[in-house]
Amino acid sequence: MSTDRGHAKLREEIKRELSAIVEFEARDPALKEAFPTVMDVQLSVDARYAKVFVALSASGVDKEAVLAAFRRDRGFFRSELAHRLTLRYTPELHFVLDETVERSLRLEKLLEEDSDEQGP
Repeated sequence: MSTDRGHAKLREEIKRELSAIVEFEARDPALKEAFPTVMDVQLSVDARYAKVFVALSASGVDKEAVLAAFRRDRGFFRSELAHRLTLRYTPELHFVLDETVERSLRLEKLLEEDSDEQGP
């Protein structure tokens, strides 16, 4: 039970530190204009691999270009994370676009359109 709690605490620490790094330290223009937000981090059982879910705040940005920028700069993010956290192994980062917010907005819009068609 305590290992689960420690794993969750590590996930939150990684999420918090990566959020700060992405927001304040990233210099890539593709990342700056997309206003990315770290939504979640999933760790492997041994905490050597982390899947980082990122949502984009700006609309109309090239998602593939932003994802490519994250992949290109993942060494930078990992080394910054290593400086901020005291871990035996800094996890290898894999960035994934989180489209949950976009999906929920689309679903909400569809539900509104459906209710408008049905009337009062």
